[in-house]
This record gives sequence, structure tokens and C-alpha cells, in this order.
Amino acid sequence: MQLEERIRTLLERLPPRAFWEQPLTTPDFTSNDYLGLVREGVWPEILAQCPPQWWRGSTASRYLGGDAEPFHTLEAEAERLWAFPGEKALLFPSGLVANLSFWSIVSQRSDTVLFDREVHVSIRQGIRLSGATAWGFAHNDFSAAEALLRKARGEAFLVVESLYSMRGTAPDPSALHYLIQRYGCHLVVDEAHTTFILPQGKSWSAMHGLRPLARLFTLGKAVGAVGALWIGPEWLIAYLRQRGFGGIYTTALPPLMAWGAAAVLRRSPEWEARRKRLEQLIQHTRVLLAEKRWAYEGLAGPIALIPAEGRALSLKRLYPPTVAFPAYRVSLHAHNTEAEVEELFR
Repeated sequence: MQLEERIRTLLERLPPRAFWEQPLTTPDFTSNDYLGLVREGVWPEILAQCPPQWWRGSTASRYLGGDAEPFHTLEAEAERLWAFPGEKALLFPSGLVANLSFWSIVSQRSDTVLFDREVHVSIRQGIRLSGATAWGFAHNDFSAAEALLRKARGEAFLVVESLYSMRGTAPDPSALHYLIQRYGCHLVVDEAHTTFILPQGKSWSAMHGLRPLARLFTLGKAVGAVGALWIGPEWLIAYLRQRGFGGIYTTALPPLMAWGAAAVLRRSPEWEARRKRLEQLIQHTRVLLAEKRWAYEGLAGPIALIPAEGRALSLKRLYPPTVAFPAYRVSLHAHNTEAEVEELFR
């Protein structure tokens, strides 16, 4: 079969996946701008204060002349917010690049990586690049994870997300505590969708008394910028600096964006009222859906997954393989109102 024929055959089997811009004239139930720092114009005000010397592209990777003071400032702010004693932060251009860089070099062929089957595709692809034995377990099924840990060889890694981007569910912290203590595995938590939305902007892992080997925090969601940071022990971050290909071979972020993200993190106490409004809206939505007896998954945070069958919501419908079944992903924000939520589900 010729390449064009093969690709066209595959295209015919795939659901549509069009680009889509969120209109500013309609309520936003789609984006990951959970605190509304983009929607409500906080970012223009912040960037207006950025010194003109940083209004530019970086022109190269940080290793080839593209380094700049705002990157170090941003890493320092992330450490202040999220690092445990002895830990450091390292900035990458995106969460996808950060995950590919981490898993492809930290896990080795002799190791075993256990992953929740709902983790982001970048994690699974990074593990594949490493050559490590990779075993997936059913979503949040930690009994299945334990059975796999009993068979693990080499260094054993267990990777979960603090909030799953499609289902809106969270892992059981007590189960993670047990598995770490019982089997001595290395826990890694992708905190992308809880980054900056928890009280005082805290880390999900820290709030639950967990100290993973490493945690990933992304800046393209509640922070409203771009980029991602690995935080872990100094020796691990030093290794990522030396071997993490995503940072070495990718042009660094524009210093302007790093400067702005650092300012957002520094001003974390100012956003506490937004975090409280978001949590109140999550609670209201749970009550509303329960009253309507609508089936849904999630709302462990600002994300709910609602089966599309029998529903016609004014949202983009998602299809497999993005989700397990046709569904609507509802994303809540601090700027949404209770009336808007009620109208969405009317």
C-alpha cells in the first residue's frame, strides 16, 4: 500500500480534530485558565511592567547563549513555592518536552515503570524512549499497581497525575503512601492540572504528606504562561541539566514569558480569592449535577467528564482515543458564575 493511500485510509477512520478558538464573548468552560489570569486581563498588566530588555525571543537554547536572568528568577520562585529542602527546579519549554526529557533518561532498560493508564501521552512516550519495562494499570486501581510492583525488576517507578486532565479524577494519597513504604518505589507526580490552584498555591503532593522523587509543575494552565518545571533532589536536577535533551536541543522560552511567570508566582497571595471562588464553584457544580442526577466523572478539581450520550451541551464533543467514550470535558474557572454553570446544564 502506498503511503498516501495508507494515510487517507487512516484519516477516514478518525473523528474530526479541528482547531478551535475560545470566543471571548461566551463563557469559557474549555480552557485550563483556571484562575482566569488570562481571561480577566491580569497578564497584560503584568507584562506591561517587564523591562524592555526582555521583550524578545531567546534565539537559542539556554546552553548556547539563550540563557537569561528571568529563567533563573522563575526557577527560584518555583523553589520557594514548591521545593522541599535540598530540592531544585529546572525549567523546560513545555510539559510535553519536560516529560519526554525526564522519562527517556531517568528510567533505564533494567528498570520497571508502572503508570496509570490515564497519564499524559508524553509520559508514556518518554518511558518508551527509555527502553524500560513499562506496565500500565487501570485508572486509580492501586491493587493492580501493587500486584505489578511485586514483579518489578531494577529500580521501580510509579507515576501518577495529581489531577487527570480528561477525567478530572485524583489518585488516592493513602494508597500511594502505602505502596512507597511497602515497596520502596520511586513516586513521580505530574501536578500539571493542580499547579497553582490549591490553597496558597501549594503542591498537591505536599498537601497530602507525600514526598515524591520528582514533581512536574506546568505554567500553561492556571499560571497562564508557557513552560514547565521539574522539581526534585539536587542530584536529579543536575542530571536533567546535563542530559535532558528537551532543554539542550530546544530554543529557550522568550525571556518575557519567564519574567511574567515569575511575577505571577511571586504574587501568589494575591490570587487566593480566585482560588476560593474556584473551589466554591466546584462545590456548587457537584451539588447541581447530583440534583439533576447526571452521571459524570471528576470534580476532584475543576474538571468534569460528562458522557455525551443523550446530552447536547454547548461544548466541543470529545471522542476516543482522547477519551474512552464520546464525552464533554467541562473546565471550571474562577471567573465563571453559578448562573453560567446552571445555564450550561439546563
